Amino acid sequence: MSTTAPEPRGRGVPMRKLSSRVYLLRPVPSISAPSAKGEPRASDDPELIIIFGWMNATPKGPLAKYVNQYQTLFPNSSILLVTCTFAGISLPWLGLREARKAAIATHAILAQQYQAKSKTPTRTSDRGRSKPRLLLHVFSNAGSTMLYHFYIAYAEQAKVGSSSSAATEEVTLPPHITVFDSCPAAFTYQTLLQGILDGAGPSNLMRLLITPVAYIYVVLIWLLVTVLRLPDHIGDLAPRAHNDPARVGDEVLRVYMYGNGDRITPWQGVERHARQAGAYGFEVRREVFERSAHVAHARFHPDRYWDVVRKTWEDGFKM
Repeated sequence: MSTTAPEPRGRGVPMRKLSSRVYLLRPVPSISAPSAKGEPRASDDPELIIIFGWMNATPKGPLAKYVNQYQTLFPNSSILLVTCTFAGISLPWLGLREARKAAIATHAILAQQYQAKSKTPTRTSDRGRSKPRLLLHVFSNAGSTMLYHFYIAYAEQAKVGSSSSAATEEVTLPPHITVFDSCPAAFTYQTLLQGILDGAGPSNLMRLLITPVAYIYVVLIWLLVTVLRLPDHIGDLAPRAHNDPARVGDEVLRVYMYGNGDRITPWQGVERHARQAGAYGFEVRREVFERSAHVAHARFHPDRYWDVVRKTWEDGFKM
């Protein structure tokens, strides 16, 4: 059963804890100015923002800053925060379990928005396509893997609830915009090891303790993928899914933000994925942050970073 957690908080408002890894923040009552007829003006904000955090990023720590910034940019948006752990990205069934919680919440929010707007015309662009409803912000290959699980969970939930609402008949995601930060890309065993060690935090003691486990894990992954030929959902299935229109659904626009100082997700791999996305027909933009490290672009280039996010949504909304 859902509970209200004292932390994390978005600008003083507690986020609702839907599971151990999924949190929801609903907006305060709309502050949009009324129309000439005195009716509330339709907001151009996303109906829902979903943040897929990097491995072991905590909602109380760095991810809270992204939640707060999104509240400033889009005060009328609900925000769903999906975190993940080492175990969550290593065991597909565990990641999928958390993704199902996020998918249930997403369907509920979109259905609620659909019913609220059912008496008004559907927002469309000059090209006649529906306006985007979702903004996805994906960090690192861990967040990329959770988004891959989310595709599956969303389709499952759509089939369960398809008879109750027109909003839930879509098996793939409705019109949306995606922000990829430091991902996706196929990993090397060296970068996988580096990611695990960096995820241990700044403590030298913790890093020392985790090092043997990290090496054992990397060897295990090598055995599973290379010797036993089991599917690699982190470095293969997830990146391929993000360039599969049948999985992604109605994506209006995507932007890749990455740095050539990234030691964990090679920037060349991100560029390769972006080129492939363009070849498959996705609308792609790229933003390279010189000498910027893994998921550190917003920290060292905050103005540029958030201007890209804002402009990507605004431009996608006009397409």
